Amino acid sequence: MNTRSLGFVERLRIAVLLMGVGIGAIQVPSLAQKPTAYASFKPGAVWLADDGLPIDCHGGNIIYIDSLKTFYWYGEHRGEPRGAACYSSKDLYNWKNEGVVLKKGAIDVFERPKVIYDATRHRYVMWFHYDGNRYTVAELGVAISDKPTGPFVVQHHSRPNGHESRDIGLFMDPETQKAYIGYAADHVNRTIRMVELSGDYLSTTAQDTDIEAHCEGPGILKQNGVYYLLTSGCSGWTPNPATYYTASSLMGPYTSQGNPFIGDVGNNSFNSQPCYIFKIPGYKNAYLYMGDRWNGGGHADSQYVFLPITITPAGKMELHWYAEWNLNLFTPEKTAR
Repeated sequence: MNTRSLGFVERLRIAVLLMGVGIGAIQVPSLAQKPTAYASFKPGAVWLADDGLPIDCHGGNIIYIDSLKTFYWYGEHRGEPRGAACYSSKDLYNWKNEGVVLKKGAIDVFERPKVIYDATRHRYVMWFHYDGNRYTVAELGVAISDKPTGPFVVQHHSRPNGHESRDIGLFMDPETQKAYIGYAADHVNRTIRMVELSGDYLSTTAQDTDIEAHCEGPGILKQNGVYYLLTSGCSGWTPNPATYYTASSLMGPYTSQGNPFIGDVGNNSFNSQPCYIFKIPGYKNAYLYMGDRWNGGGHADSQYVFLPITITPAGKMELHWYAEWNLNLFTPEKTAR
């Protein structure tokens, strides 16, 4: 046997076996790195979880469960097994890997999972893009779990009111507790549609409107009675300049307001694509932009771009680049005037 062509770990295994020692008696080098304690966000940098491996949680969202004092981050697990990953955190910087909470199994394409908590029924509801390997199925799928860390069980999948659905965003109105899905729809994402979910969050209603914007990757926030819809253009895995829209009603009509990324030299949303806007609890008007760096495809170790979103006194949305930042940028609610 020519062992020179083998990797280090394989040669080490062979050497141990030849010595008659069980492989379990030795320590084999791990691909994991020493876990790092974080006290800030570093957009685009390698981000490790408690297991020392890069966080593998793409195209998803974050929720906060007040009774547990815990944040949960859900997203696409691009490594094996494929499906939905869940990570938990007490501070938004340091994350514990809770594992794959929904395995995609026979689903050809599982993308952009978004989770909301149904406080009335004490369960977690996950919506996601359900598709075939040629992206011709174009449906919404829904799954539920009694625990934030799963497992989630798929309930059904379909096209909302007969419309194709691919990239999705999710928004729960904090005042009404009504939930909505913004979805890239029809003829290869020709437009964004907004659909209201049922009271139990398990199905879509007939409240479904065309926003008439050729875009994808929607993220939504509400401030001072105005709804802000942040989207990317349609260029596959390649980042592009974002556009945001405003409306006085979540169902529209929406008005294009241009690109909110300030000083974006590459004109590519700081080399990212939006997937969600998270309202950070405990701070006044604190909105977290969640963006993915797909790097030409959905890789397990692709990076994340988390940045603060500013709504100016004039009502403009702005995102500025920070190589490193923390929550001290925001004003705590208890000291807000």
